[in-house]
Amino acid sequence: MKHIWLPALLIFSMVAFTACDSADGAADAAGEETAAEGQEVSSDAISVENAFMYRHVDGHKEERDFPAFVMFEYEQLETVKYQVGYIMCTCRGPEVNYWSVAYVEINKADNTIANFSMDEDTGGHYTAGLYGDSVTSWDGVPVQELFYEQFIPEYIMGASAEEIQSYEPMHGEVDTYTGATVTPNNSMQMLKGLMDYHAANYS
Repeated sequence: MKHIWLPALLIFSMVAFTACDSADGAADAAGEETAAEGQEVSSDAISVENAFMYRHVDGHKEERDFPAFVMFEYEQLETVKYQVGYIMCTCRGPEVNYWSVAYVEINKADNTIANFSMDEDTGGHYTAGLYGDSVTSWDGVPVQELFYEQFIPEYIMGASAEEIQSYEPMHGEVDTYTGATVTPNNSMQMLKGLMDYHAANYS
């Protein structure tokens, strides 16, 4: 009887291990397939709530969607404060192609821009922004200075949501302000997305 049970036990063990191995293999394959499917689904999706897309315009007039991230958001009695991280320029090398951070305050009553800064906050208490584009252009034009002193006061400060949304990217015409187009263009493009984000949360 012992001679009969020993081969039977051996065969049963082999079948059990093979079944486990097949089950594990099937589970691994299913897991990999699920992961691959999940990866495929999430590759073009933003899975965070504090982000929005904006239409980035490069120096060759090409446009494509980029994400902007709301890194700070604070509702006050009359305004909402934002810090938004976004890319102004994609044409430079990675060693100097920094993300910019805009400090923006939007009036709740009429959705106008109460403040826009790449440096200090409204009260001048702390550095809330970061300018991530060229300080001067390739031919020596003071890009940052002109953006700060002319474009922001003329086109951004006090602008309504309608004015921001109606802005058409300029190619060449804006050189009188900055010597380059991507800085003002993409700041306005980002503000279009921020206005939509603001309206969805506070209107």
